[in-house]
Amino acid sequence: MDVAGSDHAGNAASFSPADDDVFARIAERYDRLCDLFSLRIHRLWKSHMAARIAERAQGRILDVATGTGDIPVRVLRRLGRNVDGVECLIASDICANMLSIAKGKLAATSANLEFAILDAHDLRGIPSNSVDLYSIAFAMKICDRARVLTEAMRVLKSGGTFLCLEASRIPAGPVHRAYLIYMNWCMPLIGRLAASGDRSAYSYLLRGIHDFPSQRAFANELRQCGFADVEYDNLTFGIVALHEGRKP
Repeated sequence: MDVAGSDHAGNAASFSPADDDVFARIAERYDRLCDLFSLRIHRLWKSHMAARIAERAQGRILDVATGTGDIPVRVLRRLGRNVDGVECLIASDICANMLSIAKGKLAATSANLEFAILDAHDLRGIPSNSVDLYSIAFAMKICDRARVLTEAMRVLKSGGTFLCLEASRIPAGPVHRAYLIYMNWCMPLIGRLAASGDRSAYSYLLRGIHDFPSQRAFANELRQCGFADVEYDNLTFGIVALHEGRKP
């Protein structure tokens, strides 16, 4: 996953790869952990995001914190042979181990695909005003949001699209509290079994789920960064939300 530095301001999970190389350690198990933690529902959420990306696919697409490549895989699957409008799809992550798995998943594609080791906080190597669509899925919770949004705004072209899929809050307060109680119980249990006792493999996620802003609050952060036409879709009652914005 894609985040660097030790500054945890705006970082819901208080995560820093400089202190913990957890994603390098669990790269081979990461897809299985996602299935276990979400009861495989993450596949539907990612497919929903991929469909939105495919609807707008043109020019240069940058998928930040691509992990094992789930979003690019689904985007290219949806596009099929209709990739003529896509100049380049860049799958990026700060963790080489995760990106290596993504390369394996996408090895058979004939699309104009690039891979890059990039930090979401500092996308050096990506020119300003050069990206038509920027996407990030389930990594904003471990990032300094303000820094990531600033970089997203920088690299996007005028009129470019920003998409973020992330844990959110069920609008019905009692239901959300019940959901958190369930996650507090089941996630450590599943994590200990599936991650061979590696607490970092699930503790960051639990903190991020608890402390990531509500849909409205994160939408306001997008607006404060300068994004226009900000909106969001609740998925599975609001357990996660897909946020969208446009660079004016």
